[in-house]
Amino acid sequence: MPAASICKEASMSETQMAGPPATPPPNPLTQLLPQRSAGLKLLLVCALALLMAIPALFVFGVVQDRRMGADRALEQISDSIGGRQSLLGPVLVLPYAKAVGPLTSDRQVFGHVIVFAETGDAKADIDVSERRRGIHSIPVFDASVSFRAKFDPAKLRDNLPDGAEPIWVDARLYLGVSDMRGIREAFLVTANGKDVSMEPALQTAPGQNGYTPVPRADIRLAGGRIEGLETENRPLEIAARIRITGADRFAIGPFAKDTSMTLTSNWNDPSFQGGKLPDRHNVGEKGVGGFTASWRVPYLARGIPGAGTNIDLSEVNAPGWRDMAVRFIKQVSPYQSVERALKYAAMFIGFVFLAWFLFEVTSGARAHPAQYVLVGLAQSIFYILLLAFSERIGFDAAFVIAATMTVGLISAYATSVFRSRKYGLRALGILTGIYSLIYVLMRAESQALLAGALASFAAIALTMYMTRNIDWYGSRVSRTPA
Repeated sequence: MPAASICKEASMSETQMAGPPATPPPNPLTQLLPQRSAGLKLLLVCALALLMAIPALFVFGVVQDRRMGADRALEQISDSIGGRQSLLGPVLVLPYAKAVGPLTSDRQVFGHVIVFAETGDAKADIDVSERRRGIHSIPVFDASVSFRAKFDPAKLRDNLPDGAEPIWVDARLYLGVSDMRGIREAFLVTANGKDVSMEPALQTAPGQNGYTPVPRADIRLAGGRIEGLETENRPLEIAARIRITGADRFAIGPFAKDTSMTLTSNWNDPSFQGGKLPDRHNVGEKGVGGFTASWRVPYLARGIPGAGTNIDLSEVNAPGWRDMAVRFIKQVSPYQSVERALKYAAMFIGFVFLAWFLFEVTSGARAHPAQYVLVGLAQSIFYILLLAFSERIGFDAAFVIAATMTVGLISAYATSVFRSRKYGLRALGILTGIYSLIYVLMRAESQALLAGALASFAAIALTMYMTRNIDWYGSRVSRTPA
């Protein structure tokens, strides 16, 4: 017999004598863990839902970047037609000089006597249109404004400090505009029926002796000289007309002791702001749309003396404090709406994961954690779609398109994962309800917390009911007490 055959038979005999290969001993830690524990899977799903909130944070950053793009578009348009405009009605200013010390040659100090009108009325007819910069549409306005004011010129003399010398040559009637780039026509001003020539009043730094003829103000002033103020005792009636353009916001400060203002515009979505809301407003009176609004600010509500020295005119037009203002806004800002939706992103991702988990435990099919991640990413992309479409076609239509795409995708995926059209249809119904709830929360902002709380309670109650007979421990741990 050949030597090779003898060796082969010997090897086979040794293998038969040795028996099957030894199995490694079981890991005691593995024996303690259930192989298909629904409880552990639910904990994993909850952790994944929290992790999927991270992509939502990145979407939030995209929203902020797009919002800054809209702000840049507003700035670019404002550079050409004027930005947010705040107007100051007629006010009388008399500079003075006063010696400090017993001798007239001693150092002098300078100041201004400021006299506001006894009564003042402003009317503005504002035509609003939209200008586009890229994909952004910015409301811009063209306003025709008229002022009427009645002064007591004797108060200029009555409010001079003791020992002060008035500088009548620099006495002026001032009007103020926050952004001079928006002025479209020359100011037309009359005093007791006589024309007053208005010129820009530059707020220069005080000279070597500390004197500047223009009072402090945070808006640009235009001044005109009125003859005879030194001796005038009769009431001084001022009428002024201004045509001005701007963007986003229009405001007028309470320029008289008793101020009234009326605004009329063709814009349908005003947002009234400032230190005082309108006493009356009506949306929808001008043609097929527009609004009218009226304000009245009495002397005590204004909080500024009717006359005095060194009054800061900036206080009259302080934004949000004393001014009467309106913003021309879009009815629904896409960025604000998407931000509001993102606040509830974690909750709604959790709702979808919970539905996916219930499909898994009731169908007998197994879903891999990676499939949960894909579903979560699809929901995150929903917000990107919503933002992208909202910038072009509006929030409502964008929501319908983005939600339809997302619901259809996840429902089709559920049909494939759970190998049943029945679960695909269930996913379609549940997701339609979830995204309908998102839309309701976006539209009913004041009721959003209540609706979200009730929806969360309903979701957990339904989960508790459907999983009441599930063996949460799995097959390796008995639920029967010893």
